[in-house]
Parts: sequence; structure tokens; C-alpha cells
Amino acid sequence: MAKRSGWERSAKYWETVPRRASAMLLFGIFFLFTSFGLVLSFVNHTWVYVPWAVFLALVAGAFSMIWAFAGFRRMTWILVITLPVQVATTTFIGYLMRRNVPAYQQMEFSREAVTDKLVIEGLLAMFSILMGYTLVVAFIRKEGLRVFAATAEVKLAAEVHQALVPVISQKLHQYEMYGVSIPSGQIGGDLVDVAEQGTQWIAYVADVAGHGVPAGMIMAMVKSAARMWQSNGAGLPGLLSELNRVLLSVSAPNVFVTFAGITGTEGGGLRFTLAGHLPVLHYCKRLQAVEERWVRNLPLAVVPDARFDDGCIDCEEGDVLAILTDGLTETADAGGRELGLEPLKEVLLQSADYSLEQISVALRKRSLEQGKQVDDQTVLLVRRGFSLRRPTQNN
Repeated sequence: MAKRSGWERSAKYWETVPRRASAMLLFGIFFLFTSFGLVLSFVNHTWVYVPWAVFLALVAGAFSMIWAFAGFRRMTWILVITLPVQVATTTFIGYLMRRNVPAYQQMEFSREAVTDKLVIEGLLAMFSILMGYTLVVAFIRKEGLRVFAATAEVKLAAEVHQALVPVISQKLHQYEMYGVSIPSGQIGGDLVDVAEQGTQWIAYVADVAGHGVPAGMIMAMVKSAARMWQSNGAGLPGLLSELNRVLLSVSAPNVFVTFAGITGTEGGGLRFTLAGHLPVLHYCKRLQAVEERWVRNLPLAVVPDARFDDGCIDCEEGDVLAILTDGLTETADAGGRELGLEPLKEVLLQSADYSLEQISVALRKRSLEQGKQVDDQTVLLVRRGFSLRRPTQNN
């Protein structure tokens, strides 16, 4: 199974190789195996005239291209067909040679004839080796530049993600906060951040449609705009309106951003807003229950001059607020059944007295039990006051 999966990965890689580069490698293989066919003519105990030797060498080179192409792309049916065709072709060529070559007794084995044959076939073999080597080296250089450029971009993307979305663990006034984002690739489209301005703070999650460097650029814009935002009495609706305006002016038409944020002030209550995002999960310690807090708004960068609303949350001591992205809720099992919110609400209820980092680990663990991670998974937790207990061994 391991070998087969390796072959499948190889086939997927060759599907990404540009056609020109693939042709360069295949012709390099053709020339190398053509030279191999000419070398075989040197050690053949049967005299083979130069035209026939060249023809056999070209046939060997042509079949080597077919074998290489089918092997690279895991086309087993071509491999199965090629073997009997190659055997039949070689047999037929041998039959034609026996019919058209003079009898063994009539062949000329003079020193001059043998020398001419070796010189001609040797020069052709050297030419084929040189051409094959040149094409293979050119392919390696060309493909190496392409792969290394992609690797450099991936490394840069990872560095961008680490800079934009570090793990958050801090306390502001009477609130403890923890945020983490695990991308599905080197760089994801999820942003988690906490910003403080005087006595006011905002903790939020933004989910950009897409992945990679373009999503990272949008994330940077959202983070910059959110950190530069001045409320001036407009509150969270004012922030969403500003983000919506900025994103519409710089992003592509098919790009949108979902947003979920909580803001508070020292000694004041909490307000929250959603823009096309999953609800805020509110663990109420007094009621020993997890409730969904909703505000119905469109995602950002969808409609110009969209209006946004917010709501309030009565957060008591020991309560936990959780913002999750759909990378956790949409993990699916082998049957395609997605996890959804209910199992994660149950995890939050059972682990609400643990440290926020432990709660985050428990939520992601439950998601991964459902299926493989295919999207960015982000968790933001806010708790008012805290008294910790250690999880049991089962958790």
C-alpha cells in the first residue's frame, strides 16, 4: 500500500509538470535509450548493418518514451499494452532483417567494413548520449527552478502566516483570552486577533475565502484596518462598515470574508457581531448550558453600503465565549457526514472549567475524530474570571 500511494503521489506530481518540460524529459530519455540500442549493436554476435542498427535503436528509444510516459503518469493499461507490442515489433523487425540481409557466408567482414561500422554507430551513439544528457539536464534545471520557486513561496507563506496569526494568550481587565489558528496548508485564510485601545478591546476571527498568499494579503488588510479602527461611538457596526468598504475597494469580485467579533470595556458589558459567520457559543456557568448567540449580517465584501447590526452578551464570572470557524464544524467522516456544532457545544460544556488552551485542544480533537482536516481550523476563547481544574485522563 505504501508503494502504491507513493506511485499515486508521483502521478499527481507529473500532472503538474508543464508540457514543454515533460516533452524535454521524454526526448532526453529517447536519445539515451537510442544510444543504448546502438551500443548493443557493438556487442551483438550477429552482424547487423548500420541502417538496421540505427532503425532498431530508434525503435528502442521510441518504446522507452512510451514506458516513461506511462510510468510517470501511472497509466497501467498503457504498460500492459506496450509489452506485447514491443515484443511483436522486435520479432517482426528480426524477421525483416533475416529476409533482407545477405546470407552469413556472403557478408563482408573486412577490417575496413568493421571499422566503418564502429565509427558510424559510435558517432551516432555519442550524439544520442550528448543530446539525451543535454535534454535531461535542461529538464532538471527548468523543473528545479519551478519547484524551488514554489518552495520559496510556500516558505514565505508560512512566515507570513506566523507573523499575521500568532497564538494569542493574554488577559485584559477581568477577561482571559486564547486564540489559535491551524491552517490546512502552509498559509490559511483564517485570522484571529485581539487588539486593545485604551480601556476598550476587541477580539475577533475573520475567515477569508481561499488560501495561500492572496488570502494572506487580505488577512493583513483586515488586521491592519481592525487595529487602526477608532470606534467614535459607531461600535462594531461601524467597524464592519469600514472593513466592508476597504475590502470591496481592493479585493477581487469572488473574494469575501466572514467575521465574528467581541468587544468590551473595563467595567462594561460585552457586545458582539457576526458577518456571515458561525454563532458565538456562550457557556453559561450559572445555567451549566451552552447557547448560540446570533446576529444576522451578510459577509464582508459582498454588498456595497451594507448595514450591520450587533448585540450584547451578559457574560458572568466563569462564562466562556467561543468563536469557531467552519474548518472544525465541516470535517466529515467516511460517509460524508459533517460534524456540525452540537458535538463541539458538548465538548465546550464538558471542558469549560479547564484552561482555555486545553479547551481549544479538546475542540480540535473532537473535530479530528470526525474526519481529516481539510480547511483552516481556528478557535478564539474569551472567559470572564477563571478558576481552573485539570482534565481527567479520559479527556
